[in-house]
Amino acid sequence: MAFVQFSGVSLAFGARDILRDAALYLSSGTKAALAGPNGAGKTTLLRIVAGLLPPDSGDRAVQKGTRVSYLPQTGASYSGCTVFEEAEKAYAAVAALVDERDAIGGRLESIRPGDPELEGLLETYHHLDETIDGSGYWRRADRIREVLEGLGFIAGDLGRPVDNLSGGWQMRVALAKVLLENPDIMLLDEPTNYLDLEARNWLESYLQDFAGGFVVVSHDRSFLDSTVKEIYELWNGKLTRYTGSYTAYEQRRAQELETLLKLWEAQQEEIAHLEDFIRRFRYKASKATQVQSRVKMLEKIE
Repeated sequence: MAFVQFSGVSLAFGARDILRDAALYLSSGTKAALAGPNGAGKTTLLRIVAGLLPPDSGDRAVQKGTRVSYLPQTGASYSGCTVFEEAEKAYAAVAALVDERDAIGGRLESIRPGDPELEGLLETYHHLDETIDGSGYWRRADRIREVLEGLGFIAGDLGRPVDNLSGGWQMRVALAKVLLENPDIMLLDEPTNYLDLEARNWLESYLQDFAGGFVVVSHDRSFLDSTVKEIYELWNGKLTRYTGSYTAYEQRRAQELETLLKLWEAQQEEIAHLEDFIRRFRYKASKATQVQSRVKMLEKIE
């Protein structure tokens, strides 16, 4: 099974910890959201998973052959071709396999029976042929139109220069390319930001039926409830996994925060009592041992 896994991953920017000893396992069956407050480091985490940013420490493992595609939140910019031609670049890796297969086919035409290379070449040729057929490469034109139109493009847009698109529509092209790559695992950073309701609903249906795995960052609760089965929360450098819908995660998290608040209030009361004792008896020799004991207790409180 295709997977990406990392453990013990830590990353800091200056004195601020973005990740502390984080662990994550993503497979072709993962349907997950990445949650956390703005500025927590969600984009940074996705870039680490995608292999675009090295952590300070920890191990990252990717099953051989696993294909991972990453959609950034912003920044896609294309030029020099039409919308359709840019989307077709999603098949560039398969096109390279076609060239490799054809080159092997040419060698097979001239190779003699009994040549020691024959068996290996035939095996490679058939493997490439099966991979190409399974990728949908020969039906790519229809698939490209389907995905682009699902994301809001009309038929007349496909021949337009991609240079003429606004930043939001270029991001739709970027999303289309990730979907057309049909990877084992998709990392989607705010994919609904530039989508209208119709395109957002189309993407929701696409992810529900997607055979691979994905991690998505989104502020659209309804979208997440319809598409994910688990939540990874990044908060204060800690990555925590929750199972269930996004709504279930929010309810459980609210309960946890309520408990934390009560513990914090009790802790503040304890601190106030300790500080009051220290302040009242700091200069009383008979209480010196007790004062020092309470000072040490204060120092140990997190």
